[in-house]
Amino acid sequence: MSQVTDQIKERIDLIDLIREYIPELKKAGISWKARCPFHQEKTPSFVVSPDKGIWHCFGCHEGGDMFAFVKKSEGIEFPDALRLLAKRAGVKLEAVDRKEESERSRVLDILQLASRWYHEALLKAKSADVAREYIVKRGLSEKTIADWQLGFSPEAWDTLLKYLTSRGWREKEIAAAGLAIANDRGGYYDRFRYRLIFPITDVHGAVIGFTARKLKEDEVGGKYINTPETLVYHKSQVLYGLSKAKKEIRAQDLAVVVEGNMDCVSSHQAGFTNVVASSGTALTPEQVKLLKRFTKNIVLAFDPDAAGQAALVRGLEVAWQEDMVVRMASLPAGLDPDALIKKDPNEWRALIENAPSFMDWLFAKTEKDHDLTDALGKKEAGRILLPWIARLPDAIEQTHYLQILAGKIRVGEDVLREVINRNRVKTGPRRPGAPDSNQADKPGRPNVLKSIATRLAALVLLLPDKTAFWTSFSFDWLSDSELLSLYKNLNFFYDSHTIESQDSWLNQLPEELQSLGRSVALLAEELAGTLDKDQSQMEIDILRNRLRAYFTHTKLKALREQIREAELSGNETVVDHLMAEWQQLSKSLPN
Repeated sequence: MSQVTDQIKERIDLIDLIREYIPELKKAGISWKARCPFHQEKTPSFVVSPDKGIWHCFGCHEGGDMFAFVKKSEGIEFPDALRLLAKRAGVKLEAVDRKEESERSRVLDILQLASRWYHEALLKAKSADVAREYIVKRGLSEKTIADWQLGFSPEAWDTLLKYLTSRGWREKEIAAAGLAIANDRGGYYDRFRYRLIFPITDVHGAVIGFTARKLKEDEVGGKYINTPETLVYHKSQVLYGLSKAKKEIRAQDLAVVVEGNMDCVSSHQAGFTNVVASSGTALTPEQVKLLKRFTKNIVLAFDPDAAGQAALVRGLEVAWQEDMVVRMASLPAGLDPDALIKKDPNEWRALIENAPSFMDWLFAKTEKDHDLTDALGKKEAGRILLPWIARLPDAIEQTHYLQILAGKIRVGEDVLREVINRNRVKTGPRRPGAPDSNQADKPGRPNVLKSIATRLAALVLLLPDKTAFWTSFSFDWLSDSELLSLYKNLNFFYDSHTIESQDSWLNQLPEELQSLGRSVALLAEELAGTLDKDQSQMEIDILRNRLRAYFTHTKLKALREQIREAELSGNETVVDHLMAEWQQLSKSLPN
């Protein structure tokens, strides 16, 4: 296994990988830095060392190699992270016994198999004639059909079910993947029947579910149905087409979001390959965070009907809170992106390029929907626009739009400001650029002991002569077993070896200490370029005193609890003994 992981690490650039998740990762000396994606913080404490192949956050103390990063970012276990990175690196994994595979991996396997079967059915099944005719009518090329692996589900109740069971999959597994439904007789039947199939992939290209369009317009049920929530598919966390669009989104620094899957496919076929689809729903926070890995600039191009416009506004609200730069594309009445592209691709391009900012779009829409010469119309315009104006983090931008609104409804700017203040609309959704001071930098209470001990160990690594340090250090100060083991290892190693090398120390650490050891080494690397010898020694003295004080306060707290319990039990002898111990310990507190 170690040979496989080493091979993957050799083929994947750690910085390139992490920048897909954290675009703002920047070079800082010999390391790279950014704000941590795993907790909220103002000052960057997330550090990546490409030389060592590790990352660490000195705020929340998460860290590890590229596998640990993918596990944490994707919320998956090691087997799935291994599979994902192996695919990226082009490393073939040896077949393993199904019993040893993770449940998630098995679900992905069955979905991939089903996707290939659906696609073959579209190409070859005689019953797919209607589906093929529909695709031709929609103007999709053979290349597009192959690129997007479009498929067909036959009308029979159990065609896919029979195929999958013949390949060794159990009916319950097929149902768990969202491909079958249990009937009231204890059996199962295919979820998708006589429909055009759109495979849905995650950001890495793995099939995680399906959208299915009905081919009989008079059929009962929705025009589109989706895979239900499964172990791998969560509709709110997926953007259709992102795995194909992400490269161009990053290249153009722009993502175009449409509603429907067909809108997305048609866009890519026409050469607009930075387009993704929300699959008929408003943007969710999870979807926006996905996009934020690749760009902060989005254009929302939803259908011009009432449902599409409502979804547009909801999506705008979500994107706003994630500090995205949002523009709005207003489609002509009666045309969705697919229809507009077929009518005139250049019109679609111009629509995207000239899309106004959401505030300009909202002003235009409000002016179109309401008579601004009428008292009621003026009131409605204020009700719609003032909350958004109040949320603008920049005072100049806020004043700009207040002046425009004041001019359009012929009301004094001071009156509008009074309305804003009276209604306190600034408490509405806000961008990270104007954060609530009460919410900033609250990742949870930090591990004080670990923070002190980790930094102290890093400084000790930098000492040319470490002997003097240990004479004034007590292992009793370390109540954490992992920290205690690390310090004892550090003491033993440098007492037994003449070679002063961080790498040689790291290489001999037992597996259970590797993660903490890498964090210490990475921090030492950071500190080496910022502190001179005298500064290092001064901070060592301070941290050593803090560590001793932490230990003492912790012990005093425990003694207070013991004294309280002894007093409640009426044992005065024990109380006197504990009080004497408490007083003696209090005297040992460092000044």
